[in-house]
This record gives sequence, C-alpha cells and structure tokens, in this order.
Amino acid sequence: METRNFRNTRKTDLFREESVSKVNTGINTLIFVLAWIGLAFNGFMAVLWFQTIFAQLGQGSFNIMPVILFLIFGGLTYFCFFVKNNQKLEYDYTFTNGTLDIAKIYNNSRRKKLLTTDVREFEILAPASDEGFQRMLQHPGIKKLNYFLNRGGGLYYAVFTNNGEKTILIFEPSDEMVRLCKLVNPRNTKTE
Repeated sequence: METRNFRNTRKTDLFREESVSKVNTGINTLIFVLAWIGLAFNGFMAVLWFQTIFAQLGQGSFNIMPVILFLIFGGLTYFCFFVKNNQKLEYDYTFTNGTLDIAKIYNNSRRKKLLTTDVREFEILAPASDEGFQRMLQHPGIKKLNYFLNRGGGLYYAVFTNNGEKTILIFEPSDEMVRLCKLVNPRNTKTE
C-alpha cells in the first residue's frame, strides 16, 4: 500500500484594506465651515445676477456688468466647493495577493482610482527615514507620487517602474500592510 502526503493546495488570499485620513486639526474644521458659508453666499449671489441678466434681456436691454458679476460669483462658488471637498480627504490602500491599489476619497462620497501596481516589482520598499529616500527623491527624471496625508512617522516609499517610467511612491501603510508586502517581496522590503 502506498501512502501519500497531501499538502494543503488551497491558497490563502493575502488581503488588507485600510483608509488613511487627515489628522483633523481646528484649522481644517474652520476652513470647512468657511467654505460652506462662502459656497452658500456666493451661490446665492450668482443666482441673483443670473436672474438680473434674464430680466434685462426680457426688457430688451443688455448691460455687461451683471454678466461679469455672475461669472465672478460663479467662480467663487466653484472655488468654495473645491476647497470644501478637499478638506475631507482619505486614501484607500488595498493589498490583494501582491497587488496594491490606491484610491483617493473626496468628502466620503467620490472615489478616484490612482494606482494599481504589483508589489513584487518594487525595487525597494522602505521607511522614509531610510538613507536612500533623499537620494531617490533627487534622482533625475523620477516621477513622484505623494499619496499620503499626514507628515511624520509612518511614511514609506517604494521605487518601481510604472508604464515604463521610474516612479517613487510615498504613502503611509500600516505595519500589517508592510508585513504583507514583505511576504510577497522579502528581498526588497525594509521595515523600521
């Protein structure tokens, strides 16, 4: 009778998803509130000047000043909307079996996919405190991807080729995500 040793052929998925949000300071909250106030006021003024333009056209006259004021208040409304949305930012980092996906979340409502890359192709993944980080930043022709919100400890950088272009990614993964990266690319991953 022949005996066989069966290994577990079922592969375990390596998966980790995390969100990084900006550390909320009082100034961020103040800017957010002021942007809402500016959005309401400038939007109201833009609507008033828009109505004035049509009222003049209905009477058969035309003055350029209401058009200019409509454009100014409309532009200020858009600016306030843009500032408001950029106060509530998050980055989502998703690691799935060696693939790293990064997306930017605006105001908890809109998601923009930024990057998909294979961690196995990283030439190096190391803390930003590593001596090679500053040298790589000065490398001529390198494309910089700054996908982090909080400065200080916890920042990592990765160097890889993306669409034929040498790229440095600066992001803030958790220790667990760095551990998963080390599992799929142990030779090129440094930890703190």
